[in-house]
Amino acid sequence: MKLSMVILEHWIRHYQPVAIIHSTEPTIVGIRLFSYEKTPDADYLYVGRNRDFFENSQSDEVLLVHRKDVISLSTQELEDVFDTLMDAFVFYQNWEQNMLSAFQQENPEQVIIDACKDIFGPIFFANRSLQITAFSRQYPVGSVNRNWDDFWALGTLSVNSLAYMQQGQYLEKLSGKWDCELFYEEYAENYPYSMMISQENSNHKLTGQLTIISQTPFQEYQKHLAIFLKRALCLVANHEITDDRISVAQSLFQDFLQEKRTDAASFHNFYQMQGWKPEQFCMVILFKSSGGALATYAYHMKTLRKYFPNVLFCTGSSLSEQFEEEIICCVPLEKAKKGAEGNRFDVEMPEGLYQMAGRLDLQCYSSYPFPGVENLAGQYRQARTCFLRGKEQYYDCALEDLADIESNVRTRQLALHPALHRILLYDQEKQTAFYEMLEMYLRCERDRGLTAQKLFVHKNTLVYRLQKAEGLFGLKLDDPYEREYLLLSFRCVDIFLRGLRARRKEYFAEEPPCLS
Repeated sequence: MKLSMVILEHWIRHYQPVAIIHSTEPTIVGIRLFSYEKTPDADYLYVGRNRDFFENSQSDEVLLVHRKDVISLSTQELEDVFDTLMDAFVFYQNWEQNMLSAFQQENPEQVIIDACKDIFGPIFFANRSLQITAFSRQYPVGSVNRNWDDFWALGTLSVNSLAYMQQGQYLEKLSGKWDCELFYEEYAENYPYSMMISQENSNHKLTGQLTIISQTPFQEYQKHLAIFLKRALCLVANHEITDDRISVAQSLFQDFLQEKRTDAASFHNFYQMQGWKPEQFCMVILFKSSGGALATYAYHMKTLRKYFPNVLFCTGSSLSEQFEEEIICCVPLEKAKKGAEGNRFDVEMPEGLYQMAGRLDLQCYSSYPFPGVENLAGQYRQARTCFLRGKEQYYDCALEDLADIESNVRTRQLALHPALHRILLYDQEKQTAFYEMLEMYLRCERDRGLTAQKLFVHKNTLVYRLQKAEGLFGLKLDDPYEREYLLLSFRCVDIFLRGLRARRKEYFAEEPPCLS
């Protein structure tokens, strides 16, 4: 969560801050102690003493600096200020997490309102029918005004209250990006000020409105916090799948496939909504039916979603009109059982999904599995390549992509033989040398005597280790395609790393495989 200088200024108000603030939106991702020895990061707030920032200053008063914004505090307790600022990040991070997870609850808008009880005054949420579906229940009848009493008695606004609200004076519209408006309602006794935040779905259709009321004009920090309320409300509006509305996770999935979103925040939100971890393996599968009508595809989608609720599905038409008659899915995969051999991917393939697709007369075209969703666009291209070449598995297409020097580097990296990453990780964990052995064996054109000589091992030892490698990593070294694919992958790794063999471990150190 990013905070703004305005929000932090309010948090440390007991230090009597004097501020010069130009920024209007939250841009601070964290805090650091200022040091001339390190280049400042524009996304961080730097904390230090006055003399740390200005060489000629002798003052020990604490300064907070972020880009062109400066806050001076009437205190010399640097550690206390730093701890207080850390508390702010923890508090607001928890607040945001509570709101973003609200969509999982029975009444998500009520959960959002409850999360705001220590930040704002009375809040209520009304749907498009002006029915009040959630409000701050810690304010009983008679504690706010007549409008509030109507909520308790009628579950909506009375006709008179609605008429008075419509006569309210428009004060300000916040950033158009967030569509939040401020009003002053002179007929609303005690709480005449209101901030109205629209709830919209992914199609920008209004689904409800949250209203915060106040006895005094809203402070600037509260306006900045309205951004996070808006995000949480829209997340709720997009979560439930209906006939004409997709979930926000599906929307993100479609954006990932088209590379419309490649930022860390979108990936983080997706993991949060799906309950996945970044190391979760997944693959993209393209389903096609030679004679399928659109109505048939709708039935297929409904059936697949029913039996595989953890899989994300979308139709090709949501990406492009020319792909109308197809279904695309993102399948989470489980790691293969420990000790299992003969699996080049180290994951359990979705056999149940393949079987169901067969019953529905759907052809499946599958990408390679990778950890995380950062490579979904590349995986989608792999699945589409399978369809265009008439191959069900990308393994049968990968060698051609890898050998195509006209392809972009990313496509070729994703086409590397999937066993390479597993082999190197195994070598690191078990202190073995299967990677080097297999590369040398293929470079020596399967001459076991020459390979053993170059590796300084006995020929029988080499034979034993080759057989073990085939079993461990699902390799078929008697298959010409497999051998050519492996050898080209070894060579491409060297090319991608500019021939620096020593950097292979760095290259493969983190998942996704071969994609540092």
